[in-house]
Amino acid sequence: MDRISELPHEILSSILSLLPLKEAVATSVLSRHWRYAWAWSTLTLDFDPEETLIGFKYHSRTLQNKKSHRYVNWVNRVVEQHSGPNIKLFRACFDLDRRFTSSIDKWIEFALKKRVQVLVLDFVKEYGINKDSYMFPRKLLGLEEGFPSRHCVGLKSLKVLSFNFVDVTGEILEHLLSVCPFLERLSVSFVEKLVNLRVVGSSIALKYLQLDECDDLKRVEIYDTNLVSFIHTGTAIDLRLSNVPSLVEVAITSQRNDIARLCASTAFMRLAFTQLACCLYQLETLMINTQVAEYNKDYTFPILPNLKHLELTVEGDYTLSLSQLSSFMKASPYLQRLALKLRFWENAFNEGRKIKKAAKCPHHYIKVVEVLGYCDRTNAVEHVMFLMENVVALEKLVIGPYWSWDCHHSGSESGKRERKKEAKARRHANMHLKHRVPSTVEFVCL
Repeated sequence: MDRISELPHEILSSILSLLPLKEAVATSVLSRHWRYAWAWSTLTLDFDPEETLIGFKYHSRTLQNKKSHRYVNWVNRVVEQHSGPNIKLFRACFDLDRRFTSSIDKWIEFALKKRVQVLVLDFVKEYGINKDSYMFPRKLLGLEEGFPSRHCVGLKSLKVLSFNFVDVTGEILEHLLSVCPFLERLSVSFVEKLVNLRVVGSSIALKYLQLDECDDLKRVEIYDTNLVSFIHTGTAIDLRLSNVPSLVEVAITSQRNDIARLCASTAFMRLAFTQLACCLYQLETLMINTQVAEYNKDYTFPILPNLKHLELTVEGDYTLSLSQLSSFMKASPYLQRLALKLRFWENAFNEGRKIKKAAKCPHHYIKVVEVLGYCDRTNAVEHVMFLMENVVALEKLVIGPYWSWDCHHSGSESGKRERKKEAKARRHANMHLKHRVPSTVEFVCL
C-alpha cells in the first residue's frame, strides 16, 4: 500500500520542497499521483550544473555546444511543466551566451510571473570573458518604446538579484533598484556594458552591493542610502560616497586601469581613504587590495576606530610590505581579525628580493590572524614572523598554503600543478613555522 501518497497535500509539498530539483522531478515516476506533484510544490528551481560543468572548457567546441543545448532544454522543460503559483528561487548556472537569448528571456519572464524572490543568472565562462554575453532585455522592464512592462508585480517580490556574465547597463540596474521595493542584495560580475552606476535615495531598499571584475566600470555614486556593504573587485574606479550612515563593510582595489596607474605610486592609499572619508569612523570590515600601491612613509593613515576585520591583499615580495602592514595595524587599534593575502609573482627577479624589516608595532586586540597565499619563500615566513612578534594577544594562527582561496580544476594540468605547490607550501609551513608558534596559540594549516 502506498501510504506516502495518502499523506496530506501540505506534507507532500513539504517533502518535495526539501529535495534538490533533479530529485524532486525524478519522483514523477513513482506513480500517477506523484507524476506532477513536484510541478506544483517545488519552490526552489536551482538548475545546479555541478556534474555537467566538470572539465567543460577542456571539451571540444562541438561537445560544449551539445552540453549547453542539453542544459537549456532541461531548464525549458521544467519551466514549461511547473504549475505552482510562486517560486522562491530561480538559478540558472551554465556556460551560456546570447545564442540562447530567446530561452533565457522566457526564463526571466517565467520567474517574474511566479513572483521570484531570488533570481540568479550565472553564465560562467571558465575560459574568460565572452564577447557574446547574454544581454538583459530592456523591453522586459518597459525601457523600449512599444514594449510596456508586464512584470511590475513580479519585480516587487525580488529580494536578491545576481548577474554573472550577463551584460547590463547602469540604466537597467538603476531602473531595477527603483522598481524593486524589497531588493536588498545586488551582485554583478564580469559585465562589459556597465560604465557608471548611481545608487541614490533613501527609498532604495538595497543593503548589499557587489561589483566584481566589471572592466569598463568607471564611476560608482552612492548617496543618501541605507547600504550596509559595498564590495568591489577588479579595476580601480572613481567611488563617490555621501551620507551612508549604515555602511560598515567595504572592499576596494588598486588594480589596473588609468585610475590605478595614476595611484600606483604613493598616492593610492591617500585616494582610497579620501573616497571612504565619510564612513571611515563607522567601518567594521575593510577589504583592500594594495598590490600596485607603494608605501609612503610620510603619509599617516587615518584612524579606523571601529574596524574589527581587515582583509589585506599585498605583493609578498614588495620591499616595504611590512611597513605598509604596520601602518594598517596602527590605524586599526581595535582590530580583532586580520586576513593577510600574499601574492607572489613567479620570476627570478622577485624570488631573490628580500623585504625590509619594519619597526615593532605591538597590537593588543587582534585575536585571529590568517595568512593566505603562503608558499615556500623566505618573504612569506617574514610576514608570518612579523605578525607573531607584534600581535600580542594572538589566539589562533591560520596558514592557507599558496593560492588556496582560488579554485583550480581538479582534472586539469594547471590544477595538478597548483595542488603540488600547495602540498609543498603546507610541508614548508609545518616545518618552518609550527615549532615557532607559542603553545598558547592554536596553529592551523589548511
